[in-house]
Amino acid sequence: MEFRVFRLVFLAISAFFMQIKPTSGAMYVYPMEVSVGLKGTSQIKVISQDNDVQFIKVSLKQIFKPGTAQENEKTSYASSVAGLIITPQKIALSPASERVVRLVSVIPPKKETTWRAYFESVNEDNLIAQQGDLKKSSATASIGVNVVWGALIHVAPEKVQASLLFIEGSGKILNNGTIRIPIKEVEVCDQSGQCQCIKASATIYPDTEASLAGITFSRDKKYRVKYINWITEKTEEVSLSY
Repeated sequence: MEFRVFRLVFLAISAFFMQIKPTSGAMYVYPMEVSVGLKGTSQIKVISQDNDVQFIKVSLKQIFKPGTAQENEKTSYASSVAGLIITPQKIALSPASERVVRLVSVIPPKKETTWRAYFESVNEDNLIAQQGDLKKSSATASIGVNVVWGALIHVAPEKVQASLLFIEGSGKILNNGTIRIPIKEVEVCDQSGQCQCIKASATIYPDTEASLAGITFSRDKKYRVKYINWITEKTEEVSLSY
């Protein structure tokens, strides 16, 4: 009886793995972090390292509340011109070749937005099949072993404005501007004009907040933040208000 049960389990596992259609994962995506600047366009390269043709499915998700514990993603569709368009979304990648995937921001957002593009290696059947086309039952459907790459995308706003607020009695800073602020240093000045610079490391996206360790903000002092403006590619400064 035990042998029969073992044999049935073995056959079931064997049947499961026989359904798997392996997909090739010998590709890479470059760059893994992309900026769509004020011109509204950028691109990502998908590069083959395989001796066979690979089939790549491309999808796009918008990231909400990036850099916070509440960060989440939602799928975006190519027909939404108010967001970010990515094309093509299906790629047949020849051996030792590369393809360019283009990013277009048709209508610039009011504030910087953050996205992630996914590049998934699939078998040919999965590439051709559209959502909702699969009518096979789970017992007979093919199973693919997929390799997924995710590239981070930043989209510039219509108007660039750096603005930060501090929350008194805490080390929290709120970004009420239109671009993300990668903080590198905070200058603290007292009423006598004596100043000191404190090294800091935090990236604050629009409409989010972050805490800086070792700092407690007070209205009796003045603060300036040194940060990297990713659009101008320069180190700039902005005063904190409350």
